[in-house]
Amino acid sequence: MSSTPAVDARPDFTGERAVPEVSLASFLQEHAARYVFGARYCAGYSVLDVASGTGYGTDYLRRKGANAVGLEIDGNSVRISQNTYPESAYRQGNAEEIPLEWNEQFDRVVSFETIEHISDPNRFLEGVYRCLRPGGLFICSTPNKNLCLFEGGNRFHLKEFYRGEFLRFIGSRFRILDSFGQSLHPWWHVFLLTPIALAAKLRRLAGIESLGIGRAVTRKTCPAPFNQSHLQEELVLPEFLPCAIPARTIPTFMIVVAQKAID
Repeated sequence: MSSTPAVDARPDFTGERAVPEVSLASFLQEHAARYVFGARYCAGYSVLDVASGTGYGTDYLRRKGANAVGLEIDGNSVRISQNTYPESAYRQGNAEEIPLEWNEQFDRVVSFETIEHISDPNRFLEGVYRCLRPGGLFICSTPNKNLCLFEGGNRFHLKEFYRGEFLRFIGSRFRILDSFGQSLHPWWHVFLLTPIALAAKLRRLAGIESLGIGRAVTRKTCPAPFNQSHLQEELVLPEFLPCAIPARTIPTFMIVVAQKAID
């Protein structure tokens, strides 16, 4: 008889994956706010959450009325998700290889802070297009390269997008309905954050541990938006919610809402 795979107490914490009760509160606020934003489009629909991580977002979408399933590449994270949120559904899989049996099975696909980690973004985009029903929505976010003007500051990112580049890429397969920004900075912050990103890359090449300067610059004091492991909408601060981008500001993250053409 085969035994059930062991579940680690927590997934590996690298500083990149959002882990309730572990990650910085401001980091959790940003991640949670994207799900609160996305839930506005998902209630009453079948939803695929690509790169569901530790599972809290998929569970939140379910609690807000969506028929949601999370797709996550890390097997231990899937097992943790299933144990922590037993009423929600999760499946282990690669964002670049969305299962063929899911062709036109979903009304919504949400994918937050995923595309920058993917070696073949075009393959990912085609998979999202394929699994959506005609008229379905793709809600996607990614970091804004315009804020740093330098690629390589984050060792987990394979491809980062400038704002116009990101919109053109999503628009090559979908109709862009709207775009938003999150965690806004005044335009002059680009001169502050670009050297930090460059220093991070040089530090890694030299094998030097992080000095924590970037975190100190960007860290905000705020509460974590979770009650234990459950995302609580009322604890998400308005300043973290995606919004229209005011003039002379640069968002840290870009969010698009795009639609698959109706045949």
